[in-house]
Amino acid sequence: MKTLVDQHGRVVRDLRISVTPRCNFRCTYCDPLGMGHRDPFGTVSVRDVAYVVDAAVGLGITSVRFTGGEPLLRKELPEMIALAKTAKVEDIAITTNATLLKRRLPELLDAGLHRVNISLDAVDEGVFKQATGGGSSKPVWEGIDELLTRGLHPVKLNAVVMRGVNDSEITKLAALTQTLPLHVRFIEYMHLNNADSEQYQKSFVPGWEIRALVEQEFGALEAVPTDPSAPARLFKVPGWIGAVGFINPVSEPFCGLCSRMRLTSDAKLRPCLLNDREFDLRPALENAEPVTAIQEMFLVAAHRKVASGITTPTQRARTMVAIGG
Repeated sequence: MKTLVDQHGRVVRDLRISVTPRCNFRCTYCDPLGMGHRDPFGTVSVRDVAYVVDAAVGLGITSVRFTGGEPLLRKELPEMIALAKTAKVEDIAITTNATLLKRRLPELLDAGLHRVNISLDAVDEGVFKQATGGGSSKPVWEGIDELLTRGLHPVKLNAVVMRGVNDSEITKLAALTQTLPLHVRFIEYMHLNNADSEQYQKSFVPGWEIRALVEQEFGALEAVPTDPSAPARLFKVPGWIGAVGFINPVSEPFCGLCSRMRLTSDAKLRPCLLNDREFDLRPALENAEPVTAIQEMFLVAAHRKVASGITTPTQRARTMVAIGG
């Protein structure tokens, strides 16, 4: 088996596949215009995903995460998960807002899903509505409860913290880990929504400040051993069941340990989240030998993977909802 190594010596083991840019929330950090997105012409099909996953596994990729937009809006998601299972992907996950999770979870688990990450930016319903552009947290909590009932531990909850939007929810979210086997991960607001520089700086909350608020409320945190290539640094309040994590791509970039690449829903291979360089996989997908052609594109893209992405405000060709989480 080949190993996918970039020009900086980083081994690529994780692939994130966006299956749709559509979403039923309108979070400002993801969908700044609040308009949603339609599936683009050439949206990846089940067949496309099969070829890409086979190619990726042949290059040593062991983890596949299906994202969006909201991936549960894609009815074919269980078929895609089943293909990843057949290809012997070791770790199959989704990132979701969980509004449809309770209803769809049985078919996802039957297909081979291993793990779930859930976007949850607030506990308070009013703040949740503001952060998500009018969403309701009730179905999200139903999805979380269903995961815990079925024993899918740990359930990872991701909160993008923005000053004046949901920074008041930091300690409430952290408190969830006292009695529940959750990993609550606080993510620094990245400039992926083309906000103007002044507005971005006003909204940005650094990870050290988030941690300080948690420790001020609950006492000193103790470190939890973590995979060095994982984006989150995990900690616990002593005696609590769950853990809190901090993902600080702006104040503490972890590009040097990055093991990820992304496929957008319109079949563009993206080596770095914070760099707009993309490679069109459509010609390879239509090649007479698609798996081999896709692998060649992966090797080219890995060689062009930058040492670090741009974390300062800049205008981007795509906002987050179109890139994929």
